[in-house]
Amino acid sequence: MKKNKAERQAAIRQLVETADIRRQEDLVDALNAEGWQVTQATISRDIAEMQLIKVPQNDGTFRYAVMESDSSLDQLKAILNETGTKVATQNNLVFIDVLPGSGPALKTAITAVNFQEVFGTMSDDASVLIVLKTDVKGADFMQQF
Repeated sequence: MKKNKAERQAAIRQLVETADIRRQEDLVDALNAEGWQVTQATISRDIAEMQLIKVPQNDGTFRYAVMESDSSLDQLKAILNETGTKVATQNNLVFIDVLPGSGPALKTAITAVNFQEVFGTMSDDASVLIVLKTDVKGADFMQQF
């Protein structure tokens, strides 16, 4: 049984880059076939930590992918420009609907950029809520993207 987290995440990265991984269960099955003993909960945490995203395929489905850029701002812009991303603003709030699996990566990118206008962020698997400081309008904040 393999236990090293870094080795497991390296194996995940290789699988995502070389295989058609569409669901967390696909990743669990592929890793377990390679001798890892992993659960869906472990894989879910790894996906969030590694900031894997889901990208659309020609057949209308999605598959996991590794972010291409090391720059948090580039990651942020890439997610915001994905097909299916929807942005709504109201006063000092910005709500962003993203592809399933991209919410944690978007939140991490926003936090890493450390925008002075941002008071805080919350995310789930497919959305992010940005709370801006009181005097900042969501529409004005989003114009930079």
